[in-house]
Amino acid sequence: MTTDGDLLSQVEKQLKDRFALDPTGARLPSNTRPADTSERVAQLVLRDEDRPRMPFTKDKYIIREDPHKVQWERETRKFLRNLSLETGHRVSATMIFEWATGLQVADLSAANELPNRELRRINEALRFYFGKSYSTYIMGRKVPNCYRVPAQWRVKRHRPMTMTLYAEWSEGVLNP
Repeated sequence: MTTDGDLLSQVEKQLKDRFALDPTGARLPSNTRPADTSERVAQLVLRDEDRPRMPFTKDKYIIREDPHKVQWERETRKFLRNLSLETGHRVSATMIFEWATGLQVADLSAANELPNRELRRINEALRFYFGKSYSTYIMGRKVPNCYRVPAQWRVKRHRPMTMTLYAEWSEGVLNP
């Protein structure tokens, strides 16, 4: 039963006192003296509430990424950010390459200078965001690797594929 404003019963109080932690911070009963503490460390260390977030330490984060892959994913995210939200879209790596560089893939292919590495990196990012590609026709022309972007799809809500951009995204500083 509780007595005048106390919310704990007698049994609960006894159990709480019995299993209460030692005020000195000792976890195990011991008759030895407490461990020495350093005043310098106590002054240097922040309180637990004031500490920043933990750094990325998982094994999967410790990788060296291809800088071209990171940059092409950044350009892909910029392209996707500029799409309107009202309707769905069909996008391809060629569209993104031509938008980002101002170069026409048809002109490069006529000169035997196909940007295959760049298109593969863009396709890899698009595959990560939208899944499997398909073949379709856009304005009467066949597009072999096309991806469907649904209406109301926002790139800023989706985590990036590369760990470099993921670090920026998780901190909230990734622009596209």
